[in-house]
Amino acid sequence: MVELQKLDSKSLNNIISSFFKLIRYKNILIITITQIFSYFFLNDLIKFNEIFSSRFLYLIGATFLSAAAGYIINDYMDIKLDMVNKPKSVIIGKYISRRWAIFSHSAFNILAITLAWFISYRVAVLVFICSLLLWLYSQFFKKSFLLGNILVALMTASTIFILIPFDNRINLIACLAYSIFAFFSNLIREIIKDTEDIKGDFKFKANTIPIKLGVKKTKNILVYLQIVFIVGCFILIFIYNKINFLNFINLFSIYILITVLLPSIYILFLIKKADIKKDFTLISFLLKLIMILGILSMVFWKLNIF
Repeated sequence: MVELQKLDSKSLNNIISSFFKLIRYKNILIITITQIFSYFFLNDLIKFNEIFSSRFLYLIGATFLSAAAGYIINDYMDIKLDMVNKPKSVIIGKYISRRWAIFSHSAFNILAITLAWFISYRVAVLVFICSLLLWLYSQFFKKSFLLGNILVALMTASTIFILIPFDNRINLIACLAYSIFAFFSNLIREIIKDTEDIKGDFKFKANTIPIKLGVKKTKNILVYLQIVFIVGCFILIFIYNKINFLNFINLFSIYILITVLLPSIYILFLIKKADIKKDFTLISFLLKLIMILGILSMVFWKLNIF
C-alpha cells in the first residue's frame, strides 16, 4: 500500500511537471515579465501599486491563459512531427492524454476571453483574435511558407501592443517601438528554428522557407532580416534621444549598444557560418537572450525620462 501511494504521488508529480513543460512556463514567465515591464516602464504617469490592480492582473491572466492554450494546441497538432524533431520533448500522449489537452486548451481560451471582457470589449476582442490566430497557426499555418513565422511574431508583439487599448496613458511611440522590436526578433528566430528542424519538417512535407528555398537562400534572407533588425535598433536609439532631447551618450543608448547591437552584429557572422543543426540551435538561444535583454532596456528608457 505504501509503495502504491508513493507510485501514485510520483505519477502525479510527473503529470504536473509535464503540464508546466507543455504550456512552456518559462516562456510564459518571460511574457508576463515583458508585460509588467512594458506597463510600468513605458507609462509616464503610472504608480507602482497599479501593477497590482485587479484590472492589470486580469490582463496578465488573460495573456497567460491565451499563450498557454496556444502552446497546448501547437503540441497537440504536432505530435508526429515532434516525434522526429524532438522525441524526448513529446508530452501529449505520453504523460497527458489528448482528451485532457483539448479540454485544457478550450478552457484556457474561454477563461482568457472572460478575464479580458472584465477589462473592456476592445481588449476582449484582441484576446479572441490572438486565440483564434494561435489555433489557425497550429492547424494550418505552422509549417507554411513565411505566414506561420509572421503569425508567431505578431502574437509575440501583441503582448506589448495590447497595452495601447488597455491604458491610454501608455507611451504610444515607445510601445510601438518595442512591439516592432519584438516582432522582428521573433520573426528571425522562428525562421532559425525552421532551419534547425528542417530534417523532420522535410519528412512531413512541410512548406517552410528552408525547405522551399534551401538552407543557403534562407541564410541570405536571415542576414537581410538581421541587418533590418540592427538598423531598427539604431532607429530606436535615435527616437529615444529625439524624444528626450539627450545626447547619444546615455544609459539607454549604451545599454542597447552593448546588449543588443553588438551581439546582433555577431549573430550576422554566425548565420553566415552556420551549417549544422547545432549552429542554428546556438543562434536561436542567442536571439532569445537578446530579446530578453532588449526588453530589460525599458528600465533605462524610464530612468532617463524622469
